[in-house]
Amino acid sequence: MIVATQKDKERIIDIIATSFDTNKSINYVVKQDDKRRERLRSLIEYSIFQGEKFGKVVMSEDRNAACIILHPWQKKVTLSSILWDLRLITNVIGVRNVGRVLTREKLLKKNYPKTPFYHLWYIGVDPKYQNRGIGSKLLREVLESCNDKPIYLETSVVSNLDWYAKHNFEIMDTLELGYTLYVLRKK
Repeated sequence: MIVATQKDKERIIDIIATSFDTNKSINYVVKQDDKRRERLRSLIEYSIFQGEKFGKVVMSEDRNAACIILHPWQKKVTLSSILWDLRLITNVIGVRNVGRVLTREKLLKKNYPKTPFYHLWYIGVDPKYQNRGIGSKLLREVLESCNDKPIYLETSVVSNLDWYAKHNFEIMDTLELGYTLYVLRKK
């Protein structure tokens, strides 16, 4: 596992955008119009900013998998974070969809502890390199580096549930939002 640098930003956007292109949870947030793919890339760019400021952004050594982990206890409101949030609303979500996205976030927060925890926000593998163990290796390394606090994540991909279970995650809640979103925590 390597810490991503500014040079890796476009590669990370490519990996996560292609990995999450049809993801129901992501597409719930991203305004669905003829600019959807651009909006998805902007969402990932926003997520990288959040990871760099309030967590970490890592990649597999071969740079074919990427992960964004947030440290929610470190999050601060700054002028740059406010500007990024406004950009997220205008470039990704759309003003009309803000209410439902905020409602979703409020439902998710009910599942998180009041004490510090890690939020495994994204983990993705370039589709050309999937099913080769790259994602599993990266996840194991991330889990080893985050072993001092609880780890939470969400997925809407049913086929990922077994993969997460192999890495000792358990479903702690299921949200129905027009799609099913599973909230998991590491045992």
